[in-house]
Amino acid sequence: MSRLSSHVISTALMGAGGLAWVFAGRPLLANPDLNAPLNPFGINGSPYGEVFAMAMQGPIDTYFDAGMAGNPSPTAAGEEVDVHEPAANAATKTQTGPTSWRLRLGNLLHSLDKASVARTNPKAPSEALKRHLRRDAEDKLRFAYQLDPAHYGNYNSLHFFLTEPAVGTHPELTPSAAKLAQDTIEYCLRQEHDPRPALTAAAAATNILHLMFSDQHNDSPRYNTTQMRQCLTLLDQCTARYVATSREWDESKNWELLSPQRITECEMRFQFIGKIRDAAEKTIIRLEHEAQAKPKS
Repeated sequence: MSRLSSHVISTALMGAGGLAWVFAGRPLLANPDLNAPLNPFGINGSPYGEVFAMAMQGPIDTYFDAGMAGNPSPTAAGEEVDVHEPAANAATKTQTGPTSWRLRLGNLLHSLDKASVARTNPKAPSEALKRHLRRDAEDKLRFAYQLDPAHYGNYNSLHFFLTEPAVGTHPELTPSAAKLAQDTIEYCLRQEHDPRPALTAAAAATNILHLMFSDQHNDSPRYNTTQMRQCLTLLDQCTARYVATSREWDESKNWELLSPQRITECEMRFQFIGKIRDAAEKTIIRLEHEAQAKPKS
């Protein structure tokens, strides 16, 4: 067989394969069940994703503060501290010892940190710019949530964006917020060896209850008190998971691996969710009494 004929046959086979790929691949592209979420390198939901999700809180705060008030918060990228040397040590400024150099380096880093978020435009930001910055904050929150769906702060912030029209930039509101909360609960309850995701799941359950309560103001409410009771039971399951896993961490000394600030955050969140839970139960009881008092048609 000549070289020319072999090239023709190879080209024909590649063309036939391309046509077969086009016709066979079109139904696959149209199948929504095959649309897998993008997760490069498997980072979403991994320990690395958890670290990146925490690291994104500073930039998100900066965009949110600028989008709401027009000026970034002084603590957007870190805690505002007085890094200047005290007057009593003014005589030592001329020294070139290690302490003096550390103070100078600290002053330099602090000034650079403030300069990175300082506004240089003397005009106030327009409403379009504020909306653009809020959109950036919302997009970053979505990305941070995908990195770690069990992160308490990022989940609640994203839920806030979806349910507050004055803050969010996408007209999604209740349906997307309810799905976000349900997906968060399912994800967090699969994390069996860490008590913190259970707190995030409990917070998501309280958010669903709040959406159900708000739905009662509509002319034709979609939720009834039976569904609210089921969500309240789910909330109790989440808090019970937290208590049980927390005891396991007490025995394994895993709590000692966290900073006191993180431990205090968990305790405060647990107490806050407990208060919300008690208030939600009273609301359900009131709605049940109101439903029983209505005359039957």
